[in-house]
Amino acid sequence: MGWAVGRVELGEPVDQLGYGCVQTNSTDSIDRRYVQLTRHLQDLIDRFRPAELAIESVFFSKNTRTALRVSEARGVIIGRCLDNRLAMFEYTPTQIKQAVAGHGRADKQAVTKMVCTLLGLATPPQSDDAVDALAVLLTHSTARTMVLV
Repeated sequence: MGWAVGRVELGEPVDQLGYGCVQTNSTDSIDRRYVQLTRHLQDLIDRFRPAELAIESVFFSKNTRTALRVSEARGVIIGRCLDNRLAMFEYTPTQIKQAVAGHGRADKQAVTKMVCTLLGLATPPQSDDAVDALAVLLTHSTARTMVLV
């Protein structure tokens, strides 16, 4: 699971506070992996004290077993965040690509380049999941700072 935390203030660039990837051992039981995910997520919530959760909606068309596991992990994540009274926002992959790279069909390389540019990262994150989390952070910051006058 990729994660990113940032502070957003109207009219200011995103203040990226941290990002990374939570990995569990693939040889552990799925129950144990969900417990580990829950603990890591609670540690992040305790450390950063966010008010909101932004998450990518998931779309799978090929591997139903993977889709099931990802959906279950999303449930664990959402449940933990609701337990902590975080407001929740969800964005589609197309919305994320549009917000970060300027078009909804951008490839991974274009999204990575724009994430680095917009956040001033000298080198891209090692994990695609961390890049995705940073892209969700940027998308959410854009959505939260848009004002209709």
